[in-house]
Amino acid sequence: MARYERIKGLPVITMAEGKQVGKVDDLVVDPDRKAVSWLRLHTGGLLGGERMWVSVAAVHGFGEHAVTINAEADVRAPADAPEADTLVKARRGIIGAKVITENGERVGEVGDYEFNPDTFALTNLFVPPGMNILGQSMTIPGDKVLTIGEDVIVVAAAAVIGSAAMADIGNAPTA
Repeated sequence: MARYERIKGLPVITMAEGKQVGKVDDLVVDPDRKAVSWLRLHTGGLLGGERMWVSVAAVHGFGEHAVTINAEADVRAPADAPEADTLVKARRGIIGAKVITENGERVGEVGDYEFNPDTFALTNLFVPPGMNILGQSMTIPGDKVLTIGEDVIVVAAAAVIGSAAMADIGNAPTA
């Protein structure tokens, strides 16, 4: 599985040219598909450079040291990637998003997420200890994410109950 925090900041290298075309600045999730759909790249230096886009269809692989894409031609200017721009403007970010259950109970805020590198579908949301109601790390399976909204992410109540039960088991006294 691929994790947001491990991918952000990695160089993006083309397979065809063997050229670094930028670094991953952000990942954009399609809220309807509940899957990563675009990589936003930063090209150039600290003071210069611009933001560019790569569709996940062009991604060849995610490694420990780089993300590989098919070719430099797959890097698109913002004007040539209106789908990505639309998703960003919809403000459906995952990192820092508030999470509630379908029953209206606050869970916390997303600190990281994981996705399948083949399908790009979300596999897990991670809510760190300081950002959730249990005070312990929580993992919410991707298939329990019901809605990725503008203001909150809604998850199945069973996802949180399962996490709470696992936390209780971990804290149970041993014989």
